[in-house]
Amino acid sequence: MALQYSPAKSSKVSKRPSSKSPIMSFQKDVRKILLPSTKVYKDAVSNQKLQSPTTLEDNKLTVKDYKVRLDYQQFSGKDIMVAIDTILNNKWAESTQLHNRYPTKQGTMEERIFGLRVLSNASKTDILKFRRNFPMGLVTTTQLYSIFLNESNTFVDKSLESHIRSGKLKKIVISNAAPIISRSVNKFQSGKVTYGFENVELVVKSDSYFSVISGMRDSLEEEELKNNQLSGALQSKKQSSISSLDKFMKYLKEHPTALYISYSADNGGFTAEEITYLVNSGFVTLASNHLIEIEINVYSISYPGCGAYLKLVNSGRSWLVKVLGKNKHKELLEDQIISKWEGVNATGESKMNNFRSPFYGYDLNWVLADALGAGVVEVFNTPVGRGWRLTGKI
Repeated sequence: MALQYSPAKSSKVSKRPSSKSPIMSFQKDVRKILLPSTKVYKDAVSNQKLQSPTTLEDNKLTVKDYKVRLDYQQFSGKDIMVAIDTILNNKWAESTQLHNRYPTKQGTMEERIFGLRVLSNASKTDILKFRRNFPMGLVTTTQLYSIFLNESNTFVDKSLESHIRSGKLKKIVISNAAPIISRSVNKFQSGKVTYGFENVELVVKSDSYFSVISGMRDSLEEEELKNNQLSGALQSKKQSSISSLDKFMKYLKEHPTALYISYSADNGGFTAEEITYLVNSGFVTLASNHLIEIEINVYSISYPGCGAYLKLVNSGRSWLVKVLGKNKHKELLEDQIISKWEGVNATGESKMNNFRSPFYGYDLNWVLADALGAGVVEVFNTPVGRGWRLTGKI
């Protein structure tokens, strides 16, 4: 008969409960004992509410005062010409003197752009291509209003008028160029929205404007000299174009405050052919979409390529409104706006999104300045820096 194995009851191992182990009981009791510093820390952690970045942004900013001193105001004093130079000389983010967020400031524009590390060569090429075709001498009156924020807008208007009459500056009015969405902040009209457009006033130094006209005239003359084999009709057309530019420049110098020209074949006025050339060259444009002005053949004095400038200004204003509008209280600290403007990667470094389309390195200061001068935003001091808030006019 085969033997059968069955384990004895005594072979079963029974584990002593941990509670009966004197060492384990001692360790368990020690864990319950908290040092004073540990207790304070645990109490603080338990009472602290964890907040995501979004929640932090939704906290309403504490307004310290509205006596704000903006970075670009210190360069201008009370001179409108210096203020215009401040805008023009600090237009691009990599060469501005208003901050030091980018390391390249020396050399030509090409050298500065290609010295930027984060961008690809294709992006750098796109920047240069955009800027070569960009009208460099224009500023908006809204930007000037923000520079003289502590003065009234009347101060800027009077200063501009004085320099325009003396022939130093030229004002250009582009009709219905800026879209407006006005949201009522009145509690009795909450949610009421008004849509429309407003005119944009641009300012350019007269010397810069005349140099553009002269440059186009010189190009036509060089073209004519190089092409001696041109037919009589083409030569006549070139001469007519040169004559149109000469006549236009003479008119501007004799009428420094003029905003429009009109078709008038009599009394030495502009002919239809001359106006057609000036329209095609970008020096004048149809005054507005108002039927009366169209019927009397009124044309606004313009600036070649100003459409690209207006597109940039409007894109900047739209971007700012969108960013502030996402916040619960329609406000952000300036440092938060900068982070969103540039973009930040996982390591906290700038992604330099502002050097890509549609801004191509346009400095944020002038986006804020335009919106502030237009009344789209207001600025105030907080205990932790400047804050910006939507006003209701968008």
